[in-house]
Amino acid sequence: IREGMCKQTFHGHELDINSIDFMSNGQNFATGGDDSTCRMFDLRADQEIACYGDENIICGITSLSFSVSGRLLFAGYDDFSCKAWDSLKQEKACQLIGHENRISCLGVNPDGKALCTGSWDSFLKIWN
Repeated sequence: IREGMCKQTFHGHELDINSIDFMSNGQNFATGGDDSTCRMFDLRADQEIACYGDENIICGITSLSFSVSGRLLFAGYDDFSCKAWDSLKQEKACQLIGHENRISCLGVNPDGKALCTGSWDSFLKIWN
């Protein structure tokens, strides 16, 4: 940032990228996009190292956040759901359903015991 120059460029998504979050280790980051996938990249490897999604998911990802440990990657979707992906197994760990419109933002609290989702339905929901 200090030099104001791009140091690395990553490829992988097929459509717009809507969200990004760094893991607490500072070496990995995840992205979510309109191609219905979350992808994890490694700064040291200079490449994509994981892709999270399946053919049954056909909506975009609006927001994402890692759990405190980095084991889970939470993603908010246009289909009104929030999915938790196991970052190691590269499979869906669970799905949170309760909003009546797309999830527009989400965040994990600092102690990792709760997730907050915000939606176009104008509600915030706390999950634990």
